[in-house]
Amino acid sequence: MKKGKTLICTMLATAMLAASCVSEDVSGLAPGSTDQATGWLMFNLKSDVPFTSDTRALNEDIYRNTDNYTVQLIQASNKSLVFECKAADLNTYLPRRVPIGEYEVKAWFGKEHDASRDEFLVEGEKNFTIKSGEDHPMVTVNCIPTCGKLMVAFDSSMDTYYNSYNVTFSGTKQLGSKTIEWKKGETEPWYIALDKAGETVKYTIDLTVKDDYAHINSNGEKTTTGKIEGSFRLQRNHAQKLTLKPNYIPSEDGALDITITIDDSTIDKTYDWEVPTTWIY
Repeated sequence: MKKGKTLICTMLATAMLAASCVSEDVSGLAPGSTDQATGWLMFNLKSDVPFTSDTRALNEDIYRNTDNYTVQLIQASNKSLVFECKAADLNTYLPRRVPIGEYEVKAWFGKEHDASRDEFLVEGEKNFTIKSGEDHPMVTVNCIPTCGKLMVAFDSSMDTYYNSYNVTFSGTKQLGSKTIEWKKGETEPWYIALDKAGETVKYTIDLTVKDDYAHINSNGEKTTTGKIEGSFRLQRNHAQKLTLKPNYIPSEDGALDITITIDDSTIDKTYDWEVPTTWIY
């Protein structure tokens, strides 16, 4: 399966499912019967997976299991709840006859955090109309994570030149003034909450080089501490991976830069560029 593929939760409302469902309806009418004030409602929940790698902190397979999802049917005119249940229990609620009118189906699983390594939220909703005397043919709800996925990989050669290094992320609305950190040796991705339109994520790379590769300025001053700052755009249900690799060119001032690879796994594009280190005196 393609990495970063959109998670799609498809709810199908069709009279063909009548034989496989147990109805809660008490009208005594069979699916296909006509009643000008009502229509038959049936749907089934299916899911695909948004991200493809599983980690120690989070098994992303749990988002493939539709039995974990909660489903609501809401009558739009008065916002009244028709029913709420786990997707695993839908066959005890459907098919059912409901009054004609506007409805909304909601489905979700998980919990949203400003940033987390062990949980995220997947949700979707769809408005539809039950018309007089007809069986509604299909309702489709596309459910996607409310987050993007962040990953960092440090090339093994980083240890040749640096005593320490880490990346912090910031700048999103829900993070506010907070930051999240990716330290040397870590492997667990971050799931970071985003607006529906996506957001700009800022990153800061803090570096401490070994003495042999210290930067020397025009005054002969020597420093081993450096910083790199940048940003990228991240959408919900997309993954960004930053790969950091040192690019050392021997010179009098110790020209030690970083080559950063930005891998947007959702659209399969990889960007490489060399970023100069800002030395801190």
